[in-house]
Amino acid sequence: MAISWKTAVKGVRYREHPTRKHGKRADRYWALQYKLHGKVINEAVGWWSDGHNQEEAEGYLRTLRQNWNSGEGPQTLVEIQAEGKALRTEEARRDISLADYWTENYAPQAQQGKRPETWRGEERNMRFWLAPAVGQMPLRKIHPRNLEALRQKMVAEGKATRTIQHVLATLRAVWKHAKRWGVVEGDCPAKGVELGRIDNGRVRFLDPAGVNELLDAVRERDENAWRLCLMASHTGARLGELAALRWAHVDLAGGYLTLVHTKTGKPRAFPMTPQVAAMLAEIGPGAANELVLTNADGNPWRTQPNAFRRAVAALGLNDGRTDAREKIVFHSLRHSAASLMLAGGVDARTIMELFGWSTLAMLQRYTHPGAEAKARAVATLGAAMNAQPGKVLPFKRAGGSPLDSTAR
Repeated sequence: MAISWKTAVKGVRYREHPTRKHGKRADRYWALQYKLHGKVINEAVGWWSDGHNQEEAEGYLRTLRQNWNSGEGPQTLVEIQAEGKALRTEEARRDISLADYWTENYAPQAQQGKRPETWRGEERNMRFWLAPAVGQMPLRKIHPRNLEALRQKMVAEGKATRTIQHVLATLRAVWKHAKRWGVVEGDCPAKGVELGRIDNGRVRFLDPAGVNELLDAVRERDENAWRLCLMASHTGARLGELAALRWAHVDLAGGYLTLVHTKTGKPRAFPMTPQVAAMLAEIGPGAANELVLTNADGNPWRTQPNAFRRAVAALGLNDGRTDAREKIVFHSLRHSAASLMLAGGVDARTIMELFGWSTLAMLQRYTHPGAEAKARAVATLGAAMNAQPGKVLPFKRAGGSPLDSTAR
């Protein structure tokens, strides 16, 4: 049976379904018919019941005629529909949620390309904070007010400003990744969140007797943990740097070890103390690619040892202290090593090189002279004040005339 087509207007046709209704009328199938380059073209628009209608068909025809006259844009309905699909796909891609972008794009690359501890921190920040707060929002539509609400929630739950900063830094990393792929534009909305001044510098360190007492308490509980803590307190190395140390990087004969997997990515050579040298000679050397320090199960250290936490608690080192900056944690061993060097008269530049600090500000954040060093410094000042007065040279102005040197 031949299909019966009817003309609605010039270039727009339809045929009716023999049984199906759309409302009270027979359902209609809309189509275009036009000539292009001397050839008759028939193209389908779709059924009335699927949302297509005569107005849509006429709109397509007007667009095509405009494009034919200008010689630009889609020249057939198929090309219009393909372009529309591409635009819808692009819009859907740009409206991808933070959670979906994380799973499909960011996480696979970050997990492979970033240091393990960095990736674990980002994954934690996403899972505990970002995903519940803004995970289902389109990434490009996250606003500073959404992140300010998250900041206030974290503050209400007692989270430190530095923790909030790390969470927002994770979002910035995702945003930067998405910007490279054209999913977002402009600055990350985290830029609009004010955190205020962050002061998380440690204000306590252990003296040599305190370090040794803590090491003895750790050794009573776990020999492997003691080795890690001994290395940390005698090198000032970070836990991640020590956990990645392999025997290929240890020179027992020369008395040096080299930290390769550092936070800055720059290897650091470190002379061994006699205690470290003796400990390493006792357990090694091992195969070149073998880890030097592992836990009791032979696995790499991921977090500070439980034996360290138990020892700190048993010694009461944090009793009565509520300020996180005053608490003794594993990182305090690095802090103590640097402070003891400074108190012992080691120059700042040498300490910076040994500990991998590029600025004096980082050194000052981690080191504090002990009581004896302060006493020596004040004694030096007192001696200077008792010195015989010499010739006073006045400061000069830029033009050459002297300034009055009298204190005002």
